Amino acid sequence: MRIVYAIIMSFCLATAISAQPPGDPLAAEEGELITGIVAFEGTVVYSGPDFAYRIVGELPLNGAVTVIGRRGDFINRWNGQQWLEINFEGDTAWVYARLIRTSVPFNSIRPTGRPLPRNRDGRVPEFFDLSDDICDSWLGTFTQSGDRLSPETDIVVTYPELPGANIYSVIVIAPSGLRTAYDSETTTATIIDDDLRSFDEYGEYTWRVAPYWTYTAGRRNWQQLCLLQTGGTFVRLLP
Repeated sequence: MRIVYAIIMSFCLATAISAQPPGDPLAAEEGELITGIVAFEGTVVYSGPDFAYRIVGELPLNGAVTVIGRRGDFINRWNGQQWLEINFEGDTAWVYARLIRTSVPFNSIRPTGRPLPRNRDGRVPEFFDLSDDICDSWLGTFTQSGDRLSPETDIVVTYPELPGANIYSVIVIAPSGLRTAYDSETTTATIIDDDLRSFDEYGEYTWRVAPYWTYTAGRRNWQQLCLLQTGGTFVRLLP
């Protein structure tokens, strides 16, 4: 199967196209300016990466845009899940990716967005404000009570509240990359040394956080609202 060299604008896609593999020579370099050309007249711009968000404007046919990031992956067809974050009128906004031809393959663009949460009936819960990308309101300070974890000393971490989120997952990453999660319904979690005993690793750990929304108790239906954010690091001491 052929590698995706650019966003395919044809409505008649004759062959399946695979996701962009690692090491592709056309992938974006770090810090590279990614541009796009508008391929359809009246391309609508939204405040977030979903058709449910507020419409904020339109782009002219053959207009040029600067691409900041993406939501979703392109596998073998456009299905409404692929979006591009762009600079728009002095701010950032989102456009459905099928309508833009980009200077690098879609999957090579840095992920910056997540899907909106949906109820069982497929609707976005009414308490989410869709006038702007909901993750734009996830602002505040990440803190931790210390920088050294031991059997005698836990580390308490805090993170900003996201309106509408009802659970948070703190991911603790060992030096080798192994992970464990602390789930909390509040903006506070406690990292306990005994919970990391199975790793048998000492040195610098990193903790990251993601907010979720769910309508059931089971983790299977958790819907991640925003990308993981790094909260800080700590050293796990030898016993």
